[in-house]
Amino acid sequence: MAGIINWNELRKMAMSGLRHGRRDEDPIKAWDERAKKFNERAMRHKKLTELQIAKMHLDPEYSVLDIGAGTGRLSIPIAKKVKKVTAIDQSGGMLALLEENMQKEELDNITCLQKRWEDVVIGRDVEPHDVVIASHSLGMLDLQKALEKIDATAKRYVYILGSAGLDSWMNREDDDAKFWKDIFGQNEHLHGWHWDYILLYNILHDMKIYANVEIEDSKFEHCYEDLEDAVKSWSLMHNIPPDKTDLLKEHLVKILKENGEGTLCYRRKSKNALIWWHKGGETKSESW
Repeated sequence: MAGIINWNELRKMAMSGLRHGRRDEDPIKAWDERAKKFNERAMRHKKLTELQIAKMHLDPEYSVLDIGAGTGRLSIPIAKKVKKVTAIDQSGGMLALLEENMQKEELDNITCLQKRWEDVVIGRDVEPHDVVIASHSLGMLDLQKALEKIDATAKRYVYILGSAGLDSWMNREDDDAKFWKDIFGQNEHLHGWHWDYILLYNILHDMKIYANVEIEDSKFEHCYEDLEDAVKSWSLMHNIPPDKTDLLKEHLVKILKENGEGTLCYRRKSKNALIWWHKGGETKSESW
């Protein structure tokens, strides 16, 4: 029996309604411009990265495919544990920094591929890998199609890291709720919803993939050089319409705090979701 709700189409509708303000922006160019700052922030999350990798079934003989690898937050440490890693990202700027990070760690078992996951052809661009991972990188419009390709590419395990609940994507304390409503109007309640793990999980369920889920609390911090740096970052990450920039500046002045090192920081608690499934063959018996 088909599901009453088509979760993939529902997500498409939510995302389409939130992209109207930034149709002319080239996402690849935007990520290229943010690559250096992204790398600095990503490499501060070593403890979180270690905890996440500890939950993955990895083997010295495994191959790992990292979708939306960025500057290598996961690819670099994973490469030290497996035979080879393929890092895919649409941003050449991100991959250039990943290669720099790889050289610093004296690694030679990571292959970089600049391509959108939507455009990757399995068997031509990449071969199937033992493990496929994607960390906060499945922002494409047709999520089900992306997940089908991920499942087809993985020989053993799939690990997807994402957010749990709207509060993980935005802080709704104090006047935050009013801010998001001022930005997105009646669609405010949909903003960030398409990132919630439950949507991805429901799509997998409709695909007859019955994945495991683990939710964990974490602390979130982003620091910026100055207010303009914060405005650029938030505009990109939250799809803020250009005509709402003044509202964004006012909001950031209220929530950003100086950290004593000359930068402005945004701190909040969040919840992360790990969704994973096993494709067959031997698996570890211990729970985690």
